Amino acid sequence: MKIAVILLRWLMNFIYFFLKLLPISSNKVIFLSRQSDTPSEDFLLLKSRLEELKPGIKIVMITQRADSNVQSMLRFAGATLKSMYHLATSRVCILDAYWPAVSILKHKKELAVIQMWHAMGKIKKSGYQSLGKKLGRSEMIAKEMRMHRNYDVIIAGGRAFNPFYCASFGIDESILYNVGLPRMDSLRENREKCRELFDKTYPWLKGKKIILYAPTFRKGHILDTSELRDAFNFKNGSSILVVKRHPNQQLNMQSVRPAFTCSKLPTSVLLSVCDCVITDYSAITIEAAILGKPVYFYPFDYEDYIAHNGLNVVLSDEFPTSVYRNPGELFAAIENGDYDYENYRRFCKKYLPDMNGRATDKISNLIINCLEKDKNDAIHESIALQNKIDGVVDNKDSVRPESL
Repeated sequence: MKIAVILLRWLMNFIYFFLKLLPISSNKVIFLSRQSDTPSEDFLLLKSRLEELKPGIKIVMITQRADSNVQSMLRFAGATLKSMYHLATSRVCILDAYWPAVSILKHKKELAVIQMWHAMGKIKKSGYQSLGKKLGRSEMIAKEMRMHRNYDVIIAGGRAFNPFYCASFGIDESILYNVGLPRMDSLRENREKCRELFDKTYPWLKGKKIILYAPTFRKGHILDTSELRDAFNFKNGSSILVVKRHPNQQLNMQSVRPAFTCSKLPTSVLLSVCDCVITDYSAITIEAAILGKPVYFYPFDYEDYIAHNGLNVVLSDEFPTSVYRNPGELFAAIENGDYDYENYRRFCKKYLPDMNGRATDKISNLIINCLEKDKNDAIHESIALQNKIDGVVDNKDSVRPESL
């Protein structure tokens, strides 16, 4: 296996050597994702803003989910070859997860690689933190495939997560740009539109209390919500439980009824209209906090998840009165409106990124500056400016001042 990986890496670099003989397109930006076969909301929001700020910019998007079946692997191989051509001829690369060609290949010095990680924070362990664990990567594969190498800058969330970004990616804190993700702006700016869209799509749910259940992704598992569904016995019909699975998570549909999935709308819309959120280890906690939605935790497999993946944030420490292992007790707390808002405000202050300005604009300006000037200067200027806004003198200081 190791020899095969080394040969693959050598072959890719051999092909890439000749592709790098092609000239760079000074206005080209490539977006890469293996999270889904379609562009994410973050990608689309950033693309739209870049086209507004810099007319004539050339944007290429390659999105290909990488699954273990043969057809998916063949499609991903084709997407990888295509990405190698564009990596050789672009000035900026944006990605939202690990993309082998980015980390394995030796790129032209002009290429700026910006990792815009798909989660708002680092509540659960990932990358180098979970090597060798059941839900993590193989240590050999991570080493030989150069996992998370070649990043010039990483778009990060709140500064309290910085030590975990560093551990996950194996990088220094100095390349973290703590501005959050584009969808953060969309959440804050489109609440009324989301409500209108929800009421139009599901008019029979208008006026009901919406409880959103959005658990984290569990590789190799089928999500079963039977226990939660059975415990949430809404007798008067004024409330409903909406189950929103991770896009790559299989759901046992028989365990959902009489709960709803609201499959016609994205999670962002449901976040805007819901009254509270139930999750476990998902970074949707941060997105809910941006909207001020109360978050309850239902870590039904806590011991198993700790053993097979691990957490950066101890939920019981951050939310001492909002973590429930018993679905009946969780239902009672939500029904009675029991929630520690004072502690919630403390959590938001600690873990949310800076809310001054729009993340979409900050990231767009960084990309445009990387197109127009030396990438190292552009990155250093952007990070230094955000550090100044956050009141951070030394990049090693990850604690935000009380005034913010």
